[in-house]
Amino acid sequence: MTLISYRKFYFLFIFLFFVSLHSLGQQTQLANVNDVVLSTSDRTYVSFGQGIGSYKTPYKKQKLNPLIFEGQISPDFFLNMSRKRTIGLAFFPKVVIRMYNEPSVPVKTPSYMPSILFYHTIKSPFTKHVFPFIKTEEQLALVTYRLIHHSNGQNGSYFIPGTDSINYKNGNFSTNAFEVALSWSVIDSNKVTKTFLNGRVAYERQLDLERETGLRDKYYYNKITVESRFIYSERINAYITYGFMWGTPHFVARHSLDIFCSVKLFQKLSDFSLFLRGYMGPDYYNIYYMNSLKSITIGIIADPLRIPFLKKEKKKV
Repeated sequence: MTLISYRKFYFLFIFLFFVSLHSLGQQTQLANVNDVVLSTSDRTYVSFGQGIGSYKTPYKKQKLNPLIFEGQISPDFFLNMSRKRTIGLAFFPKVVIRMYNEPSVPVKTPSYMPSILFYHTIKSPFTKHVFPFIKTEEQLALVTYRLIHHSNGQNGSYFIPGTDSINYKNGNFSTNAFEVALSWSVIDSNKVTKTFLNGRVAYERQLDLERETGLRDKYYYNKITVESRFIYSERINAYITYGFMWGTPHFVARHSLDIFCSVKLFQKLSDFSLFLRGYMGPDYYNIYYMNSLKSITIGIIADPLRIPFLKKEKKKV
């Protein structure tokens, strides 16, 4: 796919952010900065098994690696630095692990992905003059700046000695990055429906600081991410994330598409939802990034006990 084709995809994807969703009835909104700052990639989830799909290495196409589960542990710690919550910090000590369905059920080279984020609110760019087809009730927009680390906790040689093959057993993977993003929350309202959506557009730049030498020419330097969370009802959510990576001589420009559809089965009794996930793109599990992954999985994802930035309207006496 050419760069022009990717640009067309970006415009199409951003346009889809503003498609009308499902009726939610009479409610008033309460801006919740924390929920707007959170991206889909920051949420805690567990998927069961390896799912269905295919796995492609530089040498062959094969079945998915047998897994018992994949888990992302990502608690969030927010420090609001103003009473109106217009500026603040957030810390995410994220870890991703895969437990393989093999003898001794090993967990191979976990991904350690802590990040620290600074945010501040800005005037929302989504006005009726820019998007005349949107009638907004309330808008919230933020700019975020994030420092990201990604490593696998290994100290072996990146390549198998004497070869140009990656050492998946204990090869070192370590990189750092800086990301700047625009995050927003928009509510579209008319006589028939209400639409609630959170979104973000981000640019990530990989840094040479403490970057594994073997990654200098084989891992991307630039990444653009376009993401949205559609809120259909108090029970049903959908998350869509598109990524485009490029920037090194030996890393062919690649793209990814990640879709979560979640349903909260026990609305008042739990803080998690059941999800169906479809993913297509580079394997995001640290040193395995050269491989391509296509999969459909099911699992559970952490969700708050209420819709983000909403509360029920109190009845007048």
